[in-house]
Amino acid sequence: MPHVKRVPIETDINIAIQLTTYLGYGILTVVGYIRDWFALFMGLMPSTPKGYAPITRDFEEFFRRRMYGRITDCFNNPITGPASGTIKCLNREPPKDGLCLLKPDVLSALEANKPLTKDHYTECLNLSSYNYLGFGQPGHAVCEKNVLATLREHGCSTTAAPLYGGNTDVHQRLERVVADFIGVEDSMIFGMGWGVNATAIPALVGKGCLIISDSINHNSIVTGARLSGAKIKTFHHDDMAGLERTVRESIISGQPRTHRPWAKILIIVEGVYSMEGEVCDLKSVVEIKKKYQCYLYLDEAHSIGAVGKTGRGVCEYAGVDPKEIDIMMGTFTKSFGAIGGYIAGNSELVDAIRQVCASQMFSAGLSPPCCSQVLSAFAVIDSAEGEERIRRLHENSDLMRRELTKAGLYIVGDYGSAVIPMLICQPGKIACTARRLFERGIAVVVVGFPAVPILFSRIRFCVSANHTKEQIEYAVRQIKEVANTTHLYYRKKVLG
Repeated sequence: MPHVKRVPIETDINIAIQLTTYLGYGILTVVGYIRDWFALFMGLMPSTPKGYAPITRDFEEFFRRRMYGRITDCFNNPITGPASGTIKCLNREPPKDGLCLLKPDVLSALEANKPLTKDHYTECLNLSSYNYLGFGQPGHAVCEKNVLATLREHGCSTTAAPLYGGNTDVHQRLERVVADFIGVEDSMIFGMGWGVNATAIPALVGKGCLIISDSINHNSIVTGARLSGAKIKTFHHDDMAGLERTVRESIISGQPRTHRPWAKILIIVEGVYSMEGEVCDLKSVVEIKKKYQCYLYLDEAHSIGAVGKTGRGVCEYAGVDPKEIDIMMGTFTKSFGAIGGYIAGNSELVDAIRQVCASQMFSAGLSPPCCSQVLSAFAVIDSAEGEERIRRLHENSDLMRRELTKAGLYIVGDYGSAVIPMLICQPGKIACTARRLFERGIAVVVVGFPAVPILFSRIRFCVSANHTKEQIEYAVRQIKEVANTTHLYYRKKVLG
């Protein structure tokens, strides 16, 4: 599928929206500091002991307390039951002092170990989970049978690191299946998806190496890059001319001060960007990496299983041979209904990472029942049922993206992605929009600064193959009605 050239959001968004967004954050900041000063003056806030520096009172703590804390009911909603097409959100009190506690009747039921009733939760359409292919919902004949059998045979955990007794036959079988599914020589699995990038990147590069990273790469990539000790440069998101310019200038200038050649140059991109819903321009990245003989690290956390006709990710979507990607990474938390992740590539590379990667020595491996869940999901994906699930996922996500875009809402991302972000921008609208959707029985994820740039707060809708067409159409109607009351039709105003 040809890559779609996008207009950068910052050049497309209305100047009035930008100004009012900055103004909103400015007012909240000023009022927050006034409240802090008043609280200190009245003795309502503990002061720092004499001679000590404040241990928590920096801007991040201020932001959490005076901004995030006032709308914390829009986040971290505990649930009961599985995160399937619908979700049961436990009832909570309004936010107070930065906390949003469960209602007393819910707390008492939990403390007494009593079953929860309909009075204790609100059932909502779930547009907040990564349950792309619907495997997060229990009861699947193949998955449930295999998981329970593995639980009886292997227990819940290996209770050991993979290199020291935590590598079972189930783990080895999963590594073989992952490699075959992707189309590479070998793979290795990890017990935590975030930990794949955080520990595998330092195993690949170090001092004297250069990492060139997309500017909006995931926190796990940022963490892994910083831990590696390598020099880090970024290029503007999806700007292939900027990427090539950065690579070329880095090769010419070499390392800082000494100007010696870089030991390695590693380009890192994501298949689908989790906050943008955009598919990377993989063909162009591969051309650049081959032209300048760099290495390429591809994060497929949100694309493996969910993107491409058969779910084989962005390589299938873009028509790129997986063997042209040096290091392929993915997680099992999205399309497979489990936890953990993998690194895949040629056998020599995987073996080298396996021996030096910190998580393989200092962290327990993936739970055997989770391995069984992922193995079962792979088997289903490569069947007629899997083909139907992938088709339904794409139909659902494309329907929702098309209808919201047509209505004039500012939707970003690409067709074929299950992540559908809708811009909210102004801080006051974050809580208002989330609360009104929740009142209408729709659970969503709202994201604001500093998780995204200050101008581009958003709702991130995540669509599943478990959703019916009727549920998607209902969600679209409710979103449009709420957007009308909260004035979110930015695209209509920009283009109208």
